[in-house]
Amino acid sequence: MSVAAVTALLAWGALAFGAVYPWGFGPLAAVILAMAAWRWRPRLRVRALPLAALLLAGAVALQLAPLPRPLLEGVSPGAGSVLSRLDVAFANGITSTHPLSIDPGGTLLALAGLVLGLLWVATCGAVLRQRSALRALARQLAVLGTVVAVVGLAQKATFNDRILWFWTPEFFAHNGFGPFVNRNHFAGWMLLALSVSVGLLFASVRRSALPPGAGLRDRILWVGSPAATPALLAGAGALVMACSLVWTMSRSGIAAAAVALGIMAAAAVSRSAGSRQRWRLAAYVVTAAAGVAAWRGAGALADWYGNTATLQWRVQLWKDSLPALQDFWLTGSGLNTYATLLLVYPRTDVTVMPRAAHNDYLQLAIEGGILVGVPALILLATLARSIVRAVRTPQDGTTWWIRMGAIAGLCGIGVQELSEFSLQVPGAALLCATCVAIAVHEPLRLQSREATREHARSSGPARLRRGAGLAPAAVAR
Repeated sequence: MSVAAVTALLAWGALAFGAVYPWGFGPLAAVILAMAAWRWRPRLRVRALPLAALLLAGAVALQLAPLPRPLLEGVSPGAGSVLSRLDVAFANGITSTHPLSIDPGGTLLALAGLVLGLLWVATCGAVLRQRSALRALARQLAVLGTVVAVVGLAQKATFNDRILWFWTPEFFAHNGFGPFVNRNHFAGWMLLALSVSVGLLFASVRRSALPPGAGLRDRILWVGSPAATPALLAGAGALVMACSLVWTMSRSGIAAAAVALGIMAAAAVSRSAGSRQRWRLAAYVVTAAAGVAAWRGAGALADWYGNTATLQWRVQLWKDSLPALQDFWLTGSGLNTYATLLLVYPRTDVTVMPRAAHNDYLQLAIEGGILVGVPALILLATLARSIVRAVRTPQDGTTWWIRMGAIAGLCGIGVQELSEFSLQVPGAALLCATCVAIAVHEPLRLQSREATREHARSSGPARLRRGAGLAPAAVAR
C-alpha cells in the first residue's frame, strides 16, 4: 500500500502539469504531510544527513527573521536598496523592521517546499525498508514513466497548443511537451525516471541471465521464456522513455541523459568485471542511444545543437544577474525572490521577463548568499558521503542496480540544472527527492551470505569492497 501511495503521488506530480499550480501542489503537500505522519519512526541516534538538512532549513528560516532597519541595511545593503524601490512603507521609513528576504512570502513558500522535500526523503526511506518495496517502486515508476512518455509522444504528434489537449497554461503552450508546460522540465522528469528504469533493466538482466556456457539455441529460447519477461518489458519501457526525451529536443535534457546513461554503462563494465555480460549491458546503452538519436534524426539533432541563440540569451541573463550576486553575496536576497529582483536590476533583453535564472546554482548563490550557500554545500557533501557508503554496503544485486540508476539520475539532473530550473517544478522535485531516498535508503534486512558473496565477487576494486567480509550477523544488523 505504501509503495502504491508513493507511485500515485509521483503520478499526480507529473500529470497535474508538474504540480505548478496551487491546486496541484496543495494536495501534494497535504499527502506528503499525511504520509510523513503515518510513517514517522523517531530514532534517537543522530546522523549527519538529517543534521545537515536541518542546518539548511535553519539558514533559510533566518532569512525570514525580522531585523531592525539599521541592522538590515548594515548586513545586507542590497536589501535596503531594493526594498527602498519596491516597498513604499520601507522607503518612507514607516517600516522599522524587515526580514533579510526582499519577498518574505516567496521565501516562506520556498522554505515550506524544502521542508516537504526533506520529509518526503525520510518518508520514502521508511517505505523502502519494507521487503521488496524497492523493486516494486522501481517497476511502478518504470510503468509510470512509460505512460508519461507515450502521452508526450502522442501530444507531440497531435499538438493543438494546449497541454494534454485541453489545458491552456497561464503563459504560453508552444514550449510544452506531454503534461509539462516546458519541454525542458519534461526532459528533467523523464531523465530521472529513465535512469531508475535502466537500473531496473540491468537488475532484471542479471537475475535472469543464462549460464556462461549457454549456446545460441538456449539464448533464443530464453527470449520467449517467463524469466526474460521482466528484462524485455523494462528494456522496452526504457526505449520509449528515451525516445520521448530525445523528441523534446531539450539540449540540456539530452546532454544530462547522456551523462546518466554513461554512468550506467561505466557501472556495468565495472560491476561485471571478468564477464562478457558487462559488454552486453554497455552495448545495450550505446546501441539504444544511437538508435533513438537516429530515429529522431542525427542531422536534426546536430543542427539544433548548432543553434546557440537560447544559450546566448542565457549567458546574457547570467551576466545581467552578476550585480545582484555582488549585492547579496553574504545573506542572499531570500529564496524564491529572483523574479522580484529582476524588477529592479536592468536587463539586456526587456522583451522577456524571466522567472528564474536558468541556472539553479547561480540562482541559489544570489538568493542564498553565504548564509544559505554554505549549509547547502554541507548538505551536498554529506549526501555524497552517504551515497558512497550506501553503494559500498553489501547488498543484493537488484538493490545495487536500482540504487545506481537513481544515483545516475541525480548526477544527470545536476548537469541539467547548469542551464535549466527543472527542480523548481514540484513534480520534478518530488521525483528527485524520491531518487535521493532510493540512493541512500537502508534495506530492512540484507540477505547476508548471498549479498556479501555477490558484493565481493562483482563490486570491482578491493577498495570498493570495504565491509564485504563482515560476518553474517554483523551484516544482518
